[in-house]
Amino acid sequence: MFKTLTAITDKTRAALRLASPSAPRASAHQSRNVPALQGDDPGVLSAELLDRIGRPLRTDTPELEECRTLLDRGRDLARQENWDRLSALIGAADAARACTAAGTPEAELLAAGARSDLSRALEEASSAGVLSRNNRMLDGLRAMDEIADEMPGDPGCAAVVALSHMDAGWAWYKQGWRRGKPEQHLAPFREAFVRAEEILAPFDSDSATSPLLASTRCALLAGQPGADAQVVTRYETLVTLAPQVPGHMRAFGLHLLPCWFGSYAALDLAARRMAAATGETWGSGAYAWVYFDALLQDAGALLALDTGYFVEAVEDILRRHPGQHMVNLFAAGLCQVLAAGRDMPRSQRRPLEKLRNRLIRSEMTETHGWVWTLTDIGYATPGSGHDTGPSGAECGARQAGAALSSVMSREARRRPVQPSPAP
Repeated sequence: MFKTLTAITDKTRAALRLASPSAPRASAHQSRNVPALQGDDPGVLSAELLDRIGRPLRTDTPELEECRTLLDRGRDLARQENWDRLSALIGAADAARACTAAGTPEAELLAAGARSDLSRALEEASSAGVLSRNNRMLDGLRAMDEIADEMPGDPGCAAVVALSHMDAGWAWYKQGWRRGKPEQHLAPFREAFVRAEEILAPFDSDSATSPLLASTRCALLAGQPGADAQVVTRYETLVTLAPQVPGHMRAFGLHLLPCWFGSYAALDLAARRMAAATGETWGSGAYAWVYFDALLQDAGALLALDTGYFVEAVEDILRRHPGQHMVNLFAAGLCQVLAAGRDMPRSQRRPLEKLRNRLIRSEMTETHGWVWTLTDIGYATPGSGHDTGPSGAECGARQAGAALSSVMSREARRRPVQPSPAP
């Protein structure tokens, strides 16, 4: 358990933290008004130059706005203690398999918003190293338990409360990890997951029809004995319920890495099985989705990757779901994979480089900085991070600017930035 947890804790906690809608937000503005991209680094394209080469920086996109709205709605209803309304919205979104334009489940976002105040407080206490058995933040968990007791038989409420306990478990573990002594907090970590499992137990049969409950049971795997034997069954159930959700397949691949519950061979087998099972929705695209976060975290996964099949899978995804969100996502992911896999054989590297260059040169017409940031933190389900705040958005924009500067250096040189006219 200890070895398994170490590799992923920071990414998981980062994604949960960024899901909090109480984090500062980037304001809407024209791309030429982003001063962070006007710095001294000559290897990074400025926001103005991104405009000039036809890749304007966008800080507000339809996907981001949808996610913010749902996160805010969940948070506000929880603050108002209007749990009946919140549960009804979660249940309706879950039953309808409602998703944002890029395929993030609305029920997960509402649930993430509902627990965001507590999750953020736990994260801050953990980061400060002050989380303890008598910390007042744990009063929030007890309050959540009271809500669950008042609403027995309510699956949406149970999912939110169970996820809150898992958030607490990760906060405990991260505090020990940051101090270099994670074993000191394994007991409260395990207790948190045991409590989450107890809350979900009455709804085990419902997870066969509810994507939210099935996804929450997948999140439980990190703290459960015997997870190696359950990971494939749970994720296959989840993907069958909601094949249109890429995040579930991304999380599946992550959990099949050797540092979690699988192996590179198991990862490749699952990617092929998912491609066959979801062909009606994605063509061969699931092969790329299952590999996506696994490649970002562990360059060793390249050893099992069928590069030609991966390229075909990405192209299938983009044919079925065209749009700048997906183009930015795969351009960003490929840039990171190529940077991490410098030692991969040329025969494997070349197709990935060609795909990256084609996306940036021919298909990318906007720069979505927040999407580039998300490739750094990975995907945490339920409730992946969508609101990175100003610093995260600037970091993502810098990554994008650096990548475009490399791929489009000739275009950038042909379009020198002219001094702006005096007002």
